[in-house]
Amino acid sequence: MWAVLVGTIYEMFDSLHPVFWPFLPYWLIILTVLLLSPLTIIIPQILSGTLTWPRREDTPDEWTIHGKRYNLKSFYDQHPGGSWNLRAAKNSDCTGLFESCHTFIDRKVLLSMLDRFEIKDGVEASKPVMVYADPFYDDLKKMARDHFKGRPRGSHKMTAPHLALSASALIFYWFLIYMNVVHWQSWTCVLLIGFLSWYLTGNMMHDGSHNALVSKPWLNRVLSHAAFPYGVNVSGWTIQHVMSHHIYPNLEDHDVDLYHFDPVIVLKKGVGTVHIALHMIRVILIMSTSVAHLALVVPYGLLTGHVDPKDGHAVYDRVKNIQSTRAELRRETLAELVMMIMFFSWVGYHNGLSLGLCQQMSILTISGLFFAFFTQVSHLQEECHVDKAEDWDKLSFAMRQVKCSMDFSPDSAFWGHVSGGLNTQAIHHCFPSISAMHLRAMYPAFREVCKKHGVELKEAPSLSSFLLGFVAFSN
Repeated sequence: MWAVLVGTIYEMFDSLHPVFWPFLPYWLIILTVLLLSPLTIIIPQILSGTLTWPRREDTPDEWTIHGKRYNLKSFYDQHPGGSWNLRAAKNSDCTGLFESCHTFIDRKVLLSMLDRFEIKDGVEASKPVMVYADPFYDDLKKMARDHFKGRPRGSHKMTAPHLALSASALIFYWFLIYMNVVHWQSWTCVLLIGFLSWYLTGNMMHDGSHNALVSKPWLNRVLSHAAFPYGVNVSGWTIQHVMSHHIYPNLEDHDVDLYHFDPVIVLKKGVGTVHIALHMIRVILIMSTSVAHLALVVPYGLLTGHVDPKDGHAVYDRVKNIQSTRAELRRETLAELVMMIMFFSWVGYHNGLSLGLCQQMSILTISGLFFAFFTQVSHLQEECHVDKAEDWDKLSFAMRQVKCSMDFSPDSAFWGHVSGGLNTQAIHHCFPSISAMHLRAMYPAFREVCKKHGVELKEAPSLSSFLLGFVAFSN
């Protein structure tokens, strides 16, 4: 048995490009833990009765917006933005989502449209914790409206040339995937596929998940899967990114992005600090599995609802309406996970276990490193965090979005394109429903509004300081 195991591991190293040798032991440990989890975690928790399996009918059809309760279920088919975000936000205070997704319509007009859906049973809704309607956000929205004034309806979505370029990248991506699995098994293809998976994540999936890519909600939903099979699980991404991170950025016990690295890296001062060289190694290893974690581990956790014995938390249980969202998005979460397993089975059929595993690990490593750099580093900086809860309470919704972001090279066309506009996180967080390809052109006016209201806009002086700030904070 041991001879077979050693022989298999040797074959894997032999099948792997030397660049990826340092990652293989870490990946094998993660994969082993995942494969053993039904025996070590799931079955014991089923027997103990600790697993939760929420049903749609168990949660009320209720949405809270600006301190009022609404039943929007009958609005699913009429909502111009589609039903997806409404379903995901069910049974929560979705004021932040309401504000950030409706830049171009006056707040009073929108609220009057909701009057017919208000629940009037004498029960008062919880009042918003944050201030959403403040002069800073009003001026930002006016700035955005002025930028697109006089242009055709829907001009804030991705432009046709950029969409055509992204679509060409998608076609080339799948051509490379097919040829690499069936014919080539080329390491050049591995590098290209890994980069293109990020490119499609940044330029299509991300915009699509915010309804910012095209005007048709159903097409945004379809194109949000553009990076499949080397992209994140879109249902899990909706919970983690759209419903949690964008509404409560960097807020402990609310923003689930703060807990992706637990328990290896705990984002608290003085907790788990190690020598800088060792820290660099663990950061690179963890970042290499970021996409695989979001594509496989997160949906697995959402579907089973198991509690991680390491930290006592279930996946995304810091999201207040997680039980409702799990029930609403269960079918889509499962469908995505099954499709990914089917894809990897197809790869294994053509390439065998060793070569198939090594090439897929390598692609996901490249994709994960790009993904973690462009999505996490901007927010995980010392300057982007507030230690005291009372200091958070002084910041309005829009001010929090700017406070929690550090931009880099916001005037660079290259970085704007490669990052999918995520080098300008501050303005993106204020206007997620505007395609990120417009943000560079809007940035000078955004700077002026921030300056007018005394809101600090953080721009990294260099790429090296940007990276070093993340390394220092995460240790």
